[in-house]
Amino acid sequence: MPEPLNLLIPLDFLPESESALEYAVAVGKSLNARLHLLHILEEESTLYRIVISDKQREMIRLGASEKLDELAEKHLVPAKLSFTRTVLKGKVYDRIIEAARKTAAHIIIMGRTDSSDMKKNIAGTNTMHIIKQAQVPVITLRNKPKHPGCSHIILPLDLTKQTIIKASNAIIMAKMLNARITVISFLPDDRKSIEIKFIQRLDEIRNTFEKLDVSCGVRLIPFSGENLYKRLNKAVAELKGELVMIMTQQELNFTEFFIGSTAQEIINKSSFPVMSINPKSSEKTGIPDPLSNAFINPIQIFDR
Repeated sequence: MPEPLNLLIPLDFLPESESALEYAVAVGKSLNARLHLLHILEEESTLYRIVISDKQREMIRLGASEKLDELAEKHLVPAKLSFTRTVLKGKVYDRIIEAARKTAAHIIIMGRTDSSDMKKNIAGTNTMHIIKQAQVPVITLRNKPKHPGCSHIILPLDLTKQTIIKASNAIIMAKMLNARITVISFLPDDRKSIEIKFIQRLDEIRNTFEKLDVSCGVRLIPFSGENLYKRLNKAVAELKGELVMIMTQQELNFTEFFIGSTAQEIINKSSFPVMSINPKSSEKTGIPDPLSNAFINPIQIFDR
């Protein structure tokens, strides 16, 4: 039996984080995973430190611990999943990153909220800090999907020189999650003259994935200027995808589709779970040799 995966689930006790826990349970049952539940007591303001007593602090900590116990009894015990529960104090994103290291987490799964008071919730500002700093993929979602899972990954590729990095991460995650992949690329109206080259490139990518024993489909999607996350939502629904994987670091010079504010828009507004990967997090993993050979010059297609 393969070694269990460790899933870290930060919980702020809002409905969105409980949805993330339900999703993590569904994923965990299919992956022989161990779940690590985490709640963070945020740092106290100066005034708060003055007016609250140590006894009150302990009552708050115990209350958080009891709430974790309730969630575990409700979701994890019936699923017969192995789990831990931890309450920590400090900055939310710092403690989550620390907990991910200590638990040897393979994936962080967390709720996303549309609350305007983002700093009080795990999503928003904290989410972006976590995604940028985490050494493991971060899955974010607002609501539990009707058919939760991670066995079908949708991988948007822009077919630039960064394809090798995104593809290598996708292969690693597909093998870890026992998933199949559908690679999609958007063809803007003003680039239809190179449609044949896009199709040829996608076929090359599919062949490479399959040589590495990863089931892969490809799809080229027309794109006429609507918001990318809306077009992505439609594509995921049409393809019956369960999880979308994006990379998030602007300094890698991606095209406009997958950087900066657009990546944040996909994370914050998408109706499906989004796995965000910081490219730096996979530097130690390295790129599989067959993939490196296959993508030795991934933009050569545009030079033909």
